[in-house]
Amino acid sequence: MHTQVTVTLPSELYEHAKRWATLTRRDLSETLADALALVLNPMSPPVLEKPIATLSERQILALCQAQLKPSQGRRLTELLSKQREGTLSEKGRRELLALMQTYNQLWIRQSEALAEAVRRGLRQPLES
Repeated sequence: MHTQVTVTLPSELYEHAKRWATLTRRDLSETLADALALVLNPMSPPVLEKPIATLSERQILALCQAQLKPSQGRRLTELLSKQREGTLSEKGRRELLALMQTYNQLWIRQSEALAEAVRRGLRQPLES
């Protein structure tokens, strides 16, 4: 079941979404629906992790280097290629969304760890 919704977007966000839809060869409404699903309805429940500030220095530094498992990285690359080619199945789309959610959660956690490492003097701030 689908519900139609009218949303007013900032022009810059609209243009970004339009470019993403073009790059992925998908309809703009599908692209926006997937983006919202990724943010608002994770494919798997969030993992309850210890707050970054409570981690040891060793744990912080390890988290700064965290990456997807190699098998997940390969699968993400494969699914993104299929999406670009327009050959991604519905099952593949769901798997892609789940992997993107995992990647995003890892990226956020890693960013928090980097900030904590700088705060504790374990690393120098990244150059801009």
